[in-house]
Amino acid sequence: MNGSAPAKLGLDRPAIGLATALLIVLWTLSAQAGTAFSGDKIQGLPVITQLDVNDLAPGKTQRFMFQGVEMGSGEFWYVPVIVAKGAKPGKRVLLVSGVHGDELNSVGAVQRVFTDLDASTLSGSVIGILGPNRPGVEWVTRKWPTSSLGTTLINPNRTWPGEEDGNTVERQCWLLTNRLIKGNVDIGVDYHTGGTGSEFALFVFAYAKDAEALRMAELFPVDQIMADPGLPGTLEYALVQAGIPALTVELGGPRGFDAEMIRIGVEGAENLLAHYKMTDRPVGQTARDRNVFHGNKLDDIPSVAGGFVELLVKLNDEVKKGRKVAIQRNAFGDVVHEYTAGVNIVTILASSADCPADGCPYHGDDE
Repeated sequence: MNGSAPAKLGLDRPAIGLATALLIVLWTLSAQAGTAFSGDKIQGLPVITQLDVNDLAPGKTQRFMFQGVEMGSGEFWYVPVIVAKGAKPGKRVLLVSGVHGDELNSVGAVQRVFTDLDASTLSGSVIGILGPNRPGVEWVTRKWPTSSLGTTLINPNRTWPGEEDGNTVERQCWLLTNRLIKGNVDIGVDYHTGGTGSEFALFVFAYAKDAEALRMAELFPVDQIMADPGLPGTLEYALVQAGIPALTVELGGPRGFDAEMIRIGVEGAENLLAHYKMTDRPVGQTARDRNVFHGNKLDDIPSVAGGFVELLVKLNDEVKKGRKVAIQRNAFGDVVHEYTAGVNIVTILASSADCPADGCPYHGDDE
């Protein structure tokens, strides 16, 4: 840490005096190479403070609890981590779920990948991070609460790769980036769904300037692929900026498990492993098999007035620019506004009555 700025150490308030100096030394020491164990166990699983896949036995799948950020109470958030290290060398794949705590299909997909995975026949390794947004998973919500003269809610997919001396969510992202991901990953997939109040089509965001990411996107049997411009703060963008091709995969709606959406997420991951010769299975259904729609722009249609909205389209509907897509009425049933399309296909719908006007777009605060 530089200068005289106070060290927050993820506590959402400055640490002071001797405690600051001692904590800085501890974090520096724990940053050395190699898998580091705290000596604790959580529900019978060893707690790690740093991962080095090179240390792990080949041909085995292991489970850990990663010691995440320290809370203001002095306790830690622990993140479940699964590592399947193959018997032979190969690509190193990262699968992440639960960056938003209300997006359960993402968790189901990563769980299923490891259920079906046999490390003894695998080449390379697969790391699964399940629910890095611990308070979000606990309360089934997308945001992370921090203490700042009261409670502030922060979108944890706007804080990657994190800050070592930031608030709790910034430090959580920094710890995951530097103690779990760095040095262990060649390609990454961050699974999501639409947030509470909205639903996504089967959809992939891939950074437009990363040719490998665009090729990876085609391996997922989705209906739409967006060549995105990169959104700072997202895990996908943080990975590609670090030279790791990565995708954001959207699997339908939130707050529940949808078997078909989970199946698609699993098949995409298995296609990825097959493509990189990590398994001996053939590549299954891909985006091309589903006549995928390619795009490079999302056009939001926010409400311009209060009232009751009737949607006139469904997900994946092809629409022409200018087509009427929704009608808004006041309490008496009078039409107060009509909304028209600005792009050619419907990607995400905010169908809940309490979804805020600015709460659902990809580039907005809540997506």
